[in-house]
Formats: sequence, C-alpha cells, structure tokens
Amino acid sequence: MIKVLLIEDNPVDAQLTKDILVEESADQFYLTHVDQMSEAIRRLRNERFDVVLLDLSLPDAHGLESLTQIQVTMPSVPIVVLSGLDDKALALQAVQSGAQDYLVKGQSSGELLARAIRYAIERKRAEERLIYLAQYDHLTGLVNRTLFRDRLTQALARSKRKKQPVGLMLLDLDGFKAVNDTLGHDIGDQLLKTAADLLKSCVREVDTVARMGGDEFTVLLEGASGEQDIARVAERILETIAQPLVLEGHTVSVTASIGITVYPLDDHGIDDLLRHADTAMYRAKGHGGNHYRFALESQVPSPQGRPSALPQG
Repeated sequence: MIKVLLIEDNPVDAQLTKDILVEESADQFYLTHVDQMSEAIRRLRNERFDVVLLDLSLPDAHGLESLTQIQVTMPSVPIVVLSGLDDKALALQAVQSGAQDYLVKGQSSGELLARAIRYAIERKRAEERLIYLAQYDHLTGLVNRTLFRDRLTQALARSKRKKQPVGLMLLDLDGFKAVNDTLGHDIGDQLLKTAADLLKSCVREVDTVARMGGDEFTVLLEGASGEQDIARVAERILETIAQPLVLEGHTVSVTASIGITVYPLDDHGIDDLLRHADTAMYRAKGHGGNHYRFALESQVPSPQGRPSALPQG
C-alpha cells in the first residue's frame, strides 16, 4: 500500500484526484488529504508517507515556496506537483527545484497519475542512491574523502566560533598488505569492513570516521576538552584494532599507526592539517607501528596522559 499525502485546497480538485486514483487501483493507494501547508507539515512530521501530491497554490503557501517547505520538512519524500497551469517553464523550474514530476490538473488519467506516483518514488530512490555513492565508501559504508573534507571544513568553522579544539587522526593498518597478499582480496575486504566497524565503536556517534582509500582512515573528533581526551581515543583505537580477528576461519592480526594533529594549535588549512597528520602517522609507523604520534610537540599530552605511547621520533 502506497501512502499518499495530497495537499490541495480546492475540494473539487481533491475529490477528482481521489476518484481517479480509486478508479485506477483502490487497493494500492491510501490517500490522506489536507488543504493547508501547516497541516501538511504537521502530518509529515508525525506520519510516514511514500509520496506527496502538491498543489502550488495554497492559502498559506504559494508557488515553489510550497515545494521548498516540503523538502525542508521531509527531504526524503518524493513530490509530484499538481498544477492548474499548463506552464512548461514552471514545470521545468519545479523539477529543477527537486520535484520528481509535474502534472496538470484535469489532464491526468488514473493510469497516468498512478504511474507518476510510482515513478516519482523510484526516481527519488535512485537520486538518494547516487548521493550516497558520491559521499560514502561503497565497501565500508563510511564517509568518503569528499564528504570528509566537507565535514572537516565545517568542524574548523565551528571550532573558531566555540573555541573548542578539533582532533584530526590519520591512520592505516600495519600488516594489511601481507593479509591481502597471502589470504586474498576477499579477506582483505572483510578486514577493511571489520576495521571500519571497530573504529566506529571507539568514537561517539557525533564523531566522523572516514575511509580515505586503501587501508587509510581518518577520524574527526569535535568537542574534546583537550589533547588528553584525543590521546585516550587514540589508545582505545590501538587496543581495539590489535585484537586478533577470525575471518572465514583465518586468524588475522593487524595493528594501526596513527598520526594526530589538533586545531587550532596547528592553525592551518585542510590540506596542511592532513599533511601534518600524515607525517605524524609515518613517524608512528617508523617506530614499528601500533603507536600514535602528535604532529607538534606542543600537542603532546602532559605526563599524566600515559606518555609511554608518545615517545617522539
């Protein structure tokens, strides 16, 4: 059953829409009708709908403003615009603004309306899938490099406003290549997916874990009280990753090397911050792996921060 929210203030047009949907396939659509945007917003916030049929001329909203209000309230719901105007320019504007289709009232049969609803749902799914693929790593489901850079940009802006540090970690898996070469790419892929899950378990939901490519990951920590907190997260990651794993009957052991920099102590742009964290990571790897290093001496926690993990190379 497809749940349809019809937003239409003209009772005649609303009844016509109901009738042609019922005539086409009464058992496939469940239609809810409201005649004002305010009521539509309330219903969308409290109920699940598969699609919205939207009139662009309402008592409390008009034109493409109506479309925007629906999108802000429920970005994932597909929208089919119903208009009394056979206006190709408006139709194009509506689709460019995010509507999945545009139909003219009185010119749509039940078959055409039913098909438009189903196609709108599929178009929205396809659109969201493309957005997902553009922003998330297909293997691990983590944020990818592109979205990570965007989140880091936003985190640095918030850091300036709130005067709170941002921890940036860059890490890779020591011994990953040996696993990949000896046990094969399928086991290697499973290891990457497991490592991604383990990394997420070491941080808060508000933190960001991303895969940058290969066996290289980044972690973005906001709202930490200082370097001590960031160091504790790094220690937790090292301890968690170092636990032996069983993948398809094979016992696999890897460790991590982590490079860390802290903004605004390291007061540079995104590319420099990533480069500094990368340099620190290779210093950690140069000490045999299973270590973390801070990029700057000024970022290293004081002795109560378990300095045994922090010798400077």
